[in-house]
Amino acid sequence: MFVKKFDDQPVKTSPTCGELRELIKGGDYKPLGVAIALDIKPTIAHYHKDFDEIYFVLDGEIKLELYDPNEDKIWTEHLGANDLCVISKGIHHKITGATESNRLCVISTPPFHIDDEHLSDRI
Repeated sequence: MFVKKFDDQPVKTSPTCGELRELIKGGDYKPLGVAIALDIKPTIAHYHKDFDEIYFVLDGEIKLELYDPNEDKIWTEHLGANDLCVISKGIHHKITGATESNRLCVISTPPFHIDDEHLSDRI
């Protein structure tokens, strides 16, 4: 068992997702990673080959644009507080808009690693 306090975690900057605080990293708990993004802004389109991401909106709203290469399909999702979106590995995604104040819980399984952020030119 372990406990992580949000305020004790350093603010990190991701090239695709902006500022966040990692609560659970790969070395902490192997099955998944958990990070909180505060006041997320539009992000760069990217995808992951090795892990799925779950976005759970804690506060505010975000707008996502997604691309599924298997179906050659582009679509948009609007998420508000308490909404959840599972982004499977291989799905290209980016946040295209967000309310000024927002909190997004990002869960990755297996845990996030920077080497698995691949830029997308599809969206």
